[in-house]
Amino acid sequence: MRVEAASRELIADRPGRRIELLVDDEALAVTHFRYSGDGPPPHVHHLHADCFFVLEGALRMRVGEEERLVEPLSWVQVPHDVVHTFATAGGEATFLNVHAPACDFGAYLRGSAPFDQHDPHAGGGRDPSLATVRRLGGEGETITDRPGRRLTLLADTEEIAATESVYGPGEQGPDLHVHREHTDAWVVLEGTLTLRLRDDASIEAGPGTLVVVPPHVAHGFANEGEVATRFLNLHIPSCGFGAYLRGDHPGFDQHEPPPDGRADPSAVLVRALA
Repeated sequence: MRVEAASRELIADRPGRRIELLVDDEALAVTHFRYSGDGPPPHVHHLHADCFFVLEGALRMRVGEEERLVEPLSWVQVPHDVVHTFATAGGEATFLNVHAPACDFGAYLRGSAPFDQHDPHAGGGRDPSLATVRRLGGEGETITDRPGRRLTLLADTEEIAATESVYGPGEQGPDLHVHREHTDAWVVLEGTLTLRLRDDASIEAGPGTLVVVPPHVAHGFANEGEVATRFLNLHIPSCGFGAYLRGDHPGFDQHEPPPDGRADPSAVLVRALA
């Protein structure tokens, strides 16, 4: 059995703005933007983190009073109550926008629900230094760096943990396991990542593939190809994933699958970015 990619929901398609809703569930909303111009006025989210993964072009990210140029293959993570906004830099940019948890962002895009987006507090928001901007390929906290495997922690807040990994050919990730309290997601950038599920189901996730595994779905992953694979991995909420990677959190939310295998693999979401 192989899980196939599903379609996306087109929200807007006009010059300077194409928005596709890739994922919209309670844990997270993921949108694919092709965008040019200014974003919303400076704002805060009280209940969730706002994250950006730049694919092409560049963003001018304003956090607090500071503005930073965000180049391709960079991860931006803005925790709740940190004032921020964005604009494109020098033309069009393509990026993923991740809201964790979703807080009805999909319904907000469709114009059918209010959303957790607010004007900044009179005294400003939380400390802007809580926000993170990391370019893949070197920035962040190195967890593992050996032949065949490199893992870098890009950001870890209560709402979401983000890592970049490079697996050489034949490199094995964890065996089948479940998360009871959080969602696991991958964005494959290079090569092919094989995700194994129960009942001999598998996903061959090539470059430009987003895979989202909800809680209670048994899964494992590896590079079963002949070239290296590079991918972004998200844990939503974090559940202390950064501490777990450092060996400081043995009680992390990762468990052996129950005898019945628990949730059906069809709950996994697969989306092509392009």
